[in-house]
Order: sequence, then C-alpha cells, then structure tokens
Amino acid sequence: MQNKINNDKLRAKTFNLMYALLRFIIIFGLGFIIVKPLLAKVLLSFMSPQDLLDNTVKLIPKTPSLYYWKKMLDQISLPTSVINSVLLSFLVAVVQTAACTVIGYGLARFKFKGSGLAFAFVIIMMIVPYQTINIAQYQSFVNLSVFGIELVDTFWPILILAFTGLGIREGLYIYLMRENFKGLSNTLEEAAYIDGAGVFKTFWAVMLPNARTMMTTVFLFSFCWEWTDTVYPKTYLVDTPLLATAISTVSVRNDLAWDNIGTQMAQCAASLFVAIPLIFLFVLCQRSFVKSISQTGLSGG
Repeated sequence: MQNKINNDKLRAKTFNLMYALLRFIIIFGLGFIIVKPLLAKVLLSFMSPQDLLDNTVKLIPKTPSLYYWKKMLDQISLPTSVINSVLLSFLVAVVQTAACTVIGYGLARFKFKGSGLAFAFVIIMMIVPYQTINIAQYQSFVNLSVFGIELVDTFWPILILAFTGLGIREGLYIYLMRENFKGLSNTLEEAAYIDGAGVFKTFWAVMLPNARTMMTTVFLFSFCWEWTDTVYPKTYLVDTPLLATAISTVSVRNDLAWDNIGTQMAQCAASLFVAIPLIFLFVLCQRSFVKSISQTGLSGG
C-alpha cells in the first residue's frame, strides 16, 4: 500500500515537472519569436561599416559603433520631428478618447431607432482597413478651406477624422468603451436619476469615473497607433516632418560599405528611435493597461 502511494506521488511529481518544462518551452519559444526581430534591429543598428564588409559578421557586430545612429539623427530633423510627433499623437489621442467615450456610452446605455445599425457600422470600421477609404477622405479635405486657410498639410484633417469617429482604429476604441459601459451596473444611473441628476450630469459625475481605466487604455492605443502611423501623415502632412515618416527617408550615400545595406542599418536605428518612447510609455502604464483589458474580458478570462 505504501509503495503504491509513493508511486502515485512520484508520477504526480513527474507529471508536474513535465508540464512545467513544456510550459516553459512554449512560453520561451513564443517570447523568442516576439523579441527576436527587436533584438536583431538593436544589434544591426550598432554595426560599423567595417562589419558590413566582413563576411564573418552575421548578426553580432565585431566592432560596435554609433556610426549609423549618427547618420540617422542627421536626417530626421530633430527636434522638429519629435515635437510634431508628440503634439500630433497627443492631440489625436485626447480627441479620440473623448469622442469614443461619448459614442461608446450612447451605444451602450441608450436604446434608439437604428442603434443596432450604428453598432454594425462600428464593426465594419474595425474590419475595413482605413487605407481603403483614405483616398475618398482626402478628396473631402483637398478642396476644403476654413476662413481661407487650406486644411491639407495641417493637423486639422486628422483631428476632424478623430473627432467624428473615423480616425485610425477608432472602431476598436468605440467597441472597447461600449463594452466597458455595458459592464457597469444599471443601479449607478438609477441612483443618480433618483437624486435628480440629468443625463449629462450622470455621465460626467457617475459613469466617467468608472471608465477611467478603459479611457487610459484607449488613450494609450490611440497615442501608439498615431505615433507609428505613416498613411495619414503621408497623405495630409506632406511637408511636416514626423518621426514615423522619417524612417523611409533615411538613407546612406557614398558610404564605406554598400549604400543599400548601410541604409538598412540606419533605418533599423531610426525604427528603434521611434519605438523606444512607446516601450517606456507601456512600462509606465502597463498596470492600468492590463487591468482595463482584463475588465473588458479580452484576456480570455
């Protein structure tokens, strides 16, 4: 009897060990797949021209150098491109967060004729790539002016699209806010109405405080997507330098190594330069981000 108990314990320990090992291998493999491209860009960006001419160098540089970082920084119009990118991303994130919060609240808490159709359009916005309607949107702004001021090559077209719910990935943000408000108890609104609060006061004083976490997530999503977007800036901001669009303009000419390979190294450095602020932003706000996703049910819990 004692031997049987010991054998069962041994089998249980063996099973737990194999399960832990299998879980580690899967997680490590997935993590490697995700991290490898970023790690490769980091290593390639620190190569020197001599490393590119050395056939023995594949990924890890023999003589690390900031040569291609300097080449990149000389071509992206610092600090103008940084200021423009921060300002545009922040403004779009604020406008989209405000617009999606109002739209999401209306779709979640009010029943009106055509509400189902309105939500269907939100789903369509999530499915259809915004690149497909970019030309039609551009034609709406190209001949439009306000007080004699042309809107093209200003922030206004992108901000107007964000305000009207047609910005980048705005269908997803509306869906997130709708699900957040639908998950709140009806007793919150009923108690506010009993106390004499109207619709707007209930929304401002009762519902918004319970949506701050999701609003933070929408703000982060919006900021990150606008920060890395190149479609709208290349369409509406042709003469305005931005970090995301500057990557494609970085090049290396008359270099010690081949021009096209040197250009790729400089563009690796430029893409890292764009990604680093987003990494720090996520590290600072990851608690609110994870909390909001888990509350929405997107984590699979």
